Amino acid sequence: MVSSFTITSIIISLLITIGTPIALFIIFRKRFQISIPVLLIGAATFFIFAQMLEGIAHNFILFNNGTMRGWAENPWLYMLYAGLMAGIFEETGRFVVMKYALKTSRQWKDGLSFGLGHGGAEAIVLVGLNSIIMLVFAFMINSGSFDALFTDNQMKDALTPIKEQLTGDSGGLILLGGIERLAAMSIQLGLSILVMYAIVSKQMKYFIFAILIHAVIDFPVALYQVKVIENIYVLEALIVVFAVGAIVWIAKSRKLFVHEK
Repeated sequence: MVSSFTITSIIISLLITIGTPIALFIIFRKRFQISIPVLLIGAATFFIFAQMLEGIAHNFILFNNGTMRGWAENPWLYMLYAGLMAGIFEETGRFVVMKYALKTSRQWKDGLSFGLGHGGAEAIVLVGLNSIIMLVFAFMINSGSFDALFTDNQMKDALTPIKEQLTGDSGGLILLGGIERLAAMSIQLGLSILVMYAIVSKQMKYFIFAILIHAVIDFPVALYQVKVIENIYVLEALIVVFAVGAIVWIAKSRKLFVHEK
């Protein structure tokens, strides 16, 4: 059986990852008059550069290139690879789209809108949709209908770990995943404003800073994936620290755009 705590954690995680972007949109729209088209462009940028293009690159490098796959087995080289790939693809995506598609929308509020679109789409795709699926599976397990999905050994092998996760003591980790998205959205907002400032100020060093900052934030995530960092709470604490820094930057960066044309 899936415990009520686990089910509640899934629901809370779902509400966080879908409700927070909506709530922030309402707040930002009312207070800063953020642009809906810019928000949608930010979301599209996430899908194109982070989901599609970066995924294609990972598939080619890690699965079709024996030499690179061998190097990636070294945890520290994998850390550098994963962090830099994320930084390069996502920040370059931001830069290209902002420079060529947002020629008339380069205010501070546009960086905020773009970041909300990017970070909101990420939260919904990576956690929100998964929460919906997990919630359906949880109810199926409790009703006794889940095992009917084991139509063959391949399906059984794929779904058994999900069943074990849901029926185990996973509620806390599921809830933590939803809370993590709050920090991640703050970081996406901050990075979007930083890249927007690089374009407005015509100083490429801020674009490079965005890539490096993004990579550094992803370094501990990569180390957790390869079990160099084993404590999930250490990882989440580091992400929260980065998020706090992002929030401070978001608040202070607004005055920088007043002096830029």
